[in-house]
Amino acid sequence: MSSVRQDSATFTEPPEAVFRAALGVLQNAKGFTLLAAHNGGGRLVAREKAMMSNPKFFDIRIAGEAGASQLNVVVGTDPRTPKALMDGRANDKALKNYLASVRGALDGTSPAPATPVTDHFVQKKAEMPWSDPSQDTAIEVGGNLRAAYGL
Repeated sequence: MSSVRQDSATFTEPPEAVFRAALGVLQNAKGFTLLAAHNGGGRLVAREKAMMSNPKFFDIRIAGEAGASQLNVVVGTDPRTPKALMDGRANDKALKNYLASVRGALDGTSPAPATPVTDHFVQKKAEMPWSDPSQDTAIEVGGNLRAAYGL
């Protein structure tokens, strides 16, 4: 990924609720494609293709215990696209908008209902089971992104 931006947020809700909110935002927002999800491990990987911007990858991790949760989000531009002058600024804006949407989904101001998903990752166009969230997946979308670009 290029022009990487990252941020985190702390919530008082349990990790399962934060995961559902993060997943719901991805499923309900326009332009997002879910590439990997692990319910128990609190991991999500998604690709966003905005109208007038380079595609972005989101690596989302939720950790915590019953009383508090930590949401960590990393956003970077698809390295297969030509670099643009505004990539960093666009990634920063996408990151802030995503975090605000998750906050809104949790407090009810902008509901984002989540449809349950299985633990999986995408290889080409097939969903493969993802058993260990501590191991990075071999996501393939027109080439092995994790291996080639360190996603």
